[in-house]
Amino acid sequence: MVVKIDRYLENYLEYLENVKRRSKGTIKQYRSILRNFSKFPLNEEGFHDYLRSISKNSPRTQQLKIVAVKGYLNWLYDRGKIPGKRFWLEAEPPREKALPHYLTIEELKRFFNAIDDPYFRSIFRLLVNTGMRISELHNMKRSDITFSGDRARIRIKGKGSKERVVQVKREIAEEAIKNGVFEKKVSVRTVQRRMKMYLKRAGIDKKVTPHSLRHTFAIILMENGVPLNKIQAILGHESIATTSIYLKVLAEGESLPEII
Repeated sequence: MVVKIDRYLENYLEYLENVKRRSKGTIKQYRSILRNFSKFPLNEEGFHDYLRSISKNSPRTQQLKIVAVKGYLNWLYDRGKIPGKRFWLEAEPPREKALPHYLTIEELKRFFNAIDDPYFRSIFRLLVNTGMRISELHNMKRSDITFSGDRARIRIKGKGSKERVVQVKREIAEEAIKNGVFEKKVSVRTVQRRMKMYLKRAGIDKKVTPHSLRHTFAIILMENGVPLNKIQAILGHESIATTSIYLKVLAEGESLPEII
């Protein structure tokens, strides 16, 4: 039996936005993914055809698409729009094997020495000292920062409207305020282009992005002995399994002793 599901799409997206509190960026992504998926017949054969159609995407992209589609199908099933068995439940994306890209302390120094714009210097300094996502910084307001002595408390609104608080040196937050980070908002793409320019200027030939500063932050914390569960809380990871990827990064560079 073939079921047409595209007519329920906007209702589902409204549910994600208003009930699950997903961000506008997530809603936009899901709309694109699910519109494409709705072109396939909703039966087991059509679902497998869809999986084959996305098989050339990166593991991360496949994961995003499968999560989006399975969530939509479960929502439809729970409301009686799809009969029979949940044939989509066993679909799993290939595992992401690539380790996160990051900068060493020496590379960080070279990178910041190459930045000649105070505004972008403050952006990158906040990212690497808090581990926040670029999207989280983009949504921040001046009122999310409070001061106590030589420290600044920064309230971060993460995925699913979950909040967490991190502390940094007062000077880092004051510099960001002074340089207009919370008044003048530039696009994520602009920040990416600037980072690429400064990396080139610093002579750093690595495939890194603003999100890599989050990885850099986590790895430096781990190298300095901060427990994994604390890093999980600081980064706002829902599962400690997500945070544990940084253990693999450290293990990759570990010099092992001669056992026998």
